[in-house]
Amino acid sequence: MRFRTTLIAATIGIFSIPQALAAPTGILAHVLASHHAGKILRTFPGPDGLTGVVMDYNGSKAIAYLTPDGKYLISGLVANLENGENLTGIYGNKYIGKLPIVHGQAAEQIAFQCASLSGITVGNPKAANEMIAVFNPSTKFGYRVMGAMMGEAGSLQKKNAFHVMSLKLVPIGPMAPALLSADNQGREDRLLNALNHHSIGATTTLGANFATRNNTVLQQIHMKPPFLVLYFPQANMTAAIQLHSLLRVASAVGSAEVLAKGLQSPPAGSSPGGQQSPAGSIPAGSIPPGGAP
Repeated sequence: MRFRTTLIAATIGIFSIPQALAAPTGILAHVLASHHAGKILRTFPGPDGLTGVVMDYNGSKAIAYLTPDGKYLISGLVANLENGENLTGIYGNKYIGKLPIVHGQAAEQIAFQCASLSGITVGNPKAANEMIAVFNPSTKFGYRVMGAMMGEAGSLQKKNAFHVMSLKLVPIGPMAPALLSADNQGREDRLLNALNHHSIGATTTLGANFATRNNTVLQQIHMKPPFLVLYFPQANMTAAIQLHSLLRVASAVGSAEVLAKGLQSPPAGSSPGGQQSPAGSIPAGSIPPGGAP
């Protein structure tokens, strides 16, 4: 997909399609019903021939878009690049209430604060662009976010997105001290153990200190985990996204993937998080993209 006029989290593109009638929703309704994932609540006219859809998806309301033929679903952030309007935010405010997506200076402040968090870095630790995921694997949804992000990490690696970006996974909660009680590769191994319900390993004083410092930093951030931060200064894009469903995880990661495709490999530099231990690599396909159940 190429850059055109509309920024989309799972896809970035501009559609030169004239305004059309509402797209058929039968395929989407069937998919949602067959997976017991939710239902369509309403549709509305979207930008450039797209049909906006308000869905009840796994218990949370979400905005998405259908192509005119109803065969393709686009979820996530949509912005008008000509005037900077966040269309998904506007539609969200109109149809389901304020969406927990932060942009601009407020998002940059969150990205700056999250840069100091200790976690597990996957990808190029010297890349200028970074995605940060903060989650509590001790909770049911936080565990699913962890699994989804680890699966997405394998997918991003397979697509070579990590040449221009890194992903930092930041666990919080009761497991965090043990998960952070190792070097970067060891933390990655412990995260896989946590996902598979195996022993994580012993907690060290240093790991406990890292977890405590993370909690102190997060107390200053006015967004509650789980959330994702996209910090892509080379694409002039920064956003902080509250996570209420795995659909939003996939949307945000899709945005990062497309941004990475549009960037050339940057010169050696430092990520917002500063120096990291040599990043490991979670094998692509070792974890389903949807995360563990």
